[in-house]
Amino acid sequence: MPIRNSTAAALALALLAAPAAAQDQDFASPVARGAHSGARLLSAGAPNGGVYRLGLEITLDPGTVTYWRSPGDAGAPPVLDFSGSENVAAVETLYPAPKHIAEAGMTVAGYDESLIFPLRVTPGKAGERVVVKLTLDYAACAQICLPVKAKLSLAPPTTGSSPFAETLAAAEILVPRRIAASEAGKFVAVARAGAGAWTLRYLGPGKAADVFIEAPEPFIIDSVADGEGGFALKLGEGKLEGAIAARATVRTEKGGVELPLTLD
Repeated sequence: MPIRNSTAAALALALLAAPAAAQDQDFASPVARGAHSGARLLSAGAPNGGVYRLGLEITLDPGTVTYWRSPGDAGAPPVLDFSGSENVAAVETLYPAPKHIAEAGMTVAGYDESLIFPLRVTPGKAGERVVVKLTLDYAACAQICLPVKAKLSLAPPTTGSSPFAETLAAAEILVPRRIAASEAGKFVAVARAGAGAWTLRYLGPGKAADVFIEAPEPFIIDSVADGEGGFALKLGEGKLEGAIAARATVRTEKGGVELPLTLD
C-alpha cells in the first residue's frame, strides 16, 4: 500500500483538529453517522467570485475503505444528488487522487483514510440565501462492504471566518490539476507494448506514485508500476478495435494531474 504523502498527512491532522465548538456550527452540517463512517458538509465561508467553496467530509473508521468515482473491477462509486438544494444553479464535485487498494483478491481505486471531496457551489441568484442539500450514497468496506446513505444540509454563511477554511484548502491541494489535451504530451508519454498493452511514463513535476485510467464502457484498463519508473497499462475488459479515448489521473506527492489520453 502506498505511503501517504506529506500533504495527505497534513490534511489528516487538519481533520482531527477541525473545531467542533458551537460557534462553528454555521460552517458545518451535523455529522450523519453510517456503517464504519460519518459524513458532513463543511463551508470555507463567504463566496469568492460568486462561488461558494464547500467540502463533503467522509470520516472512515480504521480499516475501512471507500471508493473513487471509477473504482475498477469492484466497488461502488459515491453518488451525490444535490437536486433538493435551494437557490443552487450548479455543484461541481472534485475528487482527490485515489490509491490502488487490495481488497478481497482484487485491486480497487479508492481511499483508506478520512478525506474531503471539495465542492464548488454556484448560486442561482447572487445575493440570495443558498441551501445545499445533499443525498449521498457511498460504500464503507471493512470486513464486509456496506452501503451507506446520508442526507446532509448546509446554508453556507455569507460573512464571518470559517474554522474549516485551511482544512478545505489542504483538501483542494490533493485534487489533481486538469491538463488540456494540447498540453498532455508535456506530462505523459505513452507507447504501445503489445496487443491491448501500453507503457506510460510521467514527464511532469514531482514523482508519480500511481496512475489510474478511466475509459468508456465496456473497457477497463488496469495499470501497475513496471519497476522501471513507468506504468504498464493493460486492457482488462473490452475488445480493442480502434483508438480508446481515455482519461489518466497521475497521483504525485502534490495531488497530481488529470488529462485526456488516447490509447490505440
